[in-house]
Amino acid sequence: MKKKIDMATWNRRGNFDFFKDFASSWYSVTTEFECGGAFKECKENGTSFFVRYLYAVLKAANEVEAFRYRRDEDGSVFLYDHLDIITPIACATNFVTVRIPYNENFNAFYENAINIINGVDPDANPYCVEYEMSESKEFNVIHLSAVPKMRFTGMTFTIHSLGEPCKYPLSVMGKAVEHTDGKMWMPYSIYVDHAFIDGSHLSKFFEIVESVLR
Repeated sequence: MKKKIDMATWNRRGNFDFFKDFASSWYSVTTEFECGGAFKECKENGTSFFVRYLYAVLKAANEVEAFRYRRDEDGSVFLYDHLDIITPIACATNFVTVRIPYNENFNAFYENAINIINGVDPDANPYCVEYEMSESKEFNVIHLSAVPKMRFTGMTFTIHSLGEPCKYPLSVMGKAVEHTDGKMWMPYSIYVDHAFIDGSHLSKFFEIVESVLR
């Protein structure tokens, strides 16, 4: 479900009006998350660390309202009541993007996510989920790619078109490594629309993600 924003009373109208006509109002931020607690727990329990951090990112995106705003082709702004997560799943020599619905209950989310991942059709179009969203014009998702063998300190993202290079936030989670401080950290980069999301929103988002992983 989504609701159309009344621009006359919206408290972010000034921010939106300032950025909406930029050649690109999108920006990226790269950070690191302390993740040793979740990594150790998943290893000991034989559960998926990947699904754990999918949940962490999705939980944060749902709890920070700024992440749930979208604009349509006419320039109207809408607020979704929830976001799902889309992520590429490796299969054979290719990948297929899947959509995993949000569930605040981690155990329920985990079970559904595992079933979806295990049920991936390796012959499906790699971008079937993206095509479906383009057809429906409903973009209540956040994207997360996993590159568990790569540690990075910065990231750039592809631009579909000027004005609105993407329809939803993109993000990448990298390799978990132990630092000299004895703690385990993972790099994470995210690409968001400044018309909706400021540094304060990102700070809260990062705080929630790390609280699930630490």
